[in-house]
Amino acid sequence: MTIRHPEPQIVTLYRATINAEPPRVCHTCDFYQSDGVCAEYNDTPPPEFASEPGGCALWEWEVPF
Repeated sequence: MTIRHPEPQIVTLYRATINAEPPRVCHTCDFYQSDGVCAEYNDTPPPEFASEPGGCALWEWEVPF
């Protein structure tokens, strides 16, 4: 009987990554524009807010195209 080798940690991390939700921060929100302005509020969020997970109730996953 052949036994499969233990899964390397890099594979475990990869599998966890592809199954994970994106972090709910401004940088992954569809409203956050390339110039750092939020199109929903027409304003630039402060750096602490932009990096805070779950800081905005209107966060919407960015369209990947």
